[in-house]
Amino acid sequence: MQTPVSPPQESLADIRREIDRIDDGILELIAKRLDVVERVRAYKAGTGSLGTSPIRPGREAQILRRLIDQAGDRVPADLCFRIWRALIATASLKQAAIRIHGSAGFFASPASQALLREYFGPTALAEHPSEAAALKTVAAHPGDLAAVALDGPWATAWLEGHAGEAQVIGVLPFIGAASPRPELLIFGHAEPEQTGTDETLVLTDGQLPRDFALQPLWQAKTGSLQLSSLPGFLSEGAAPLVGLTRSNGSLALSVLGRYPSPIEVRS
Repeated sequence: MQTPVSPPQESLADIRREIDRIDDGILELIAKRLDVVERVRAYKAGTGSLGTSPIRPGREAQILRRLIDQAGDRVPADLCFRIWRALIATASLKQAAIRIHGSAGFFASPASQALLREYFGPTALAEHPSEAAALKTVAAHPGDLAAVALDGPWATAWLEGHAGEAQVIGVLPFIGAASPRPELLIFGHAEPEQTGTDETLVLTDGQLPRDFALQPLWQAKTGSLQLSSLPGFLSEGAAPLVGLTRSNGSLALSVLGRYPSPIEVRS
């Protein structure tokens, strides 16, 4: 004899109506967030800072890390990342028009374009004949960004000063469980902000000494030069880099930039 099946306590239509109510609430909160962003834009306009880049890598990284940590197992980390990166990118574009400059060879890579779209949303892309031209353009437009492939021919152009005051302000991908070595470097004029989990990218003519105090997080060759990502928010004029420069002058060490460490998601 079969046990009678109890009818469900709620219908599928009831469940769908609850989802609709939640969606309505999410939409209202997004609208409120964008209203607050408009107040940020108005504040910057009043203080004369609207002409600078709206990109704030440190602040953006702190938002993402906090929310992903808060979500825990309830919301997948990659979903949190996609939702809030879309919101942050939209907020940045509400404050100012931004372009991402890159070489024709760089933009020919669908993978590179996909990484940029994932992080910066519908930000306009501006193609140039070379990495040097892209860096030179971002030097003249402080509100814009330039993107290069890690293994691309950009290092000589940077050393020749084509980027001006622009430095590496971020790396992509920013979230993942793969190799710690990134695929793209993002150049810009955003003021570096210490977040507590940061990296300093240095360019040297040769390998770092084996007894150097800091173990690189990752390293890569670019032509005859060596890229090393060091843990921490470091300066050329302070320890341990200043000691390294003084005792190893032949390294010709240059700091390319300081930026938030990417988020590692464990599978």
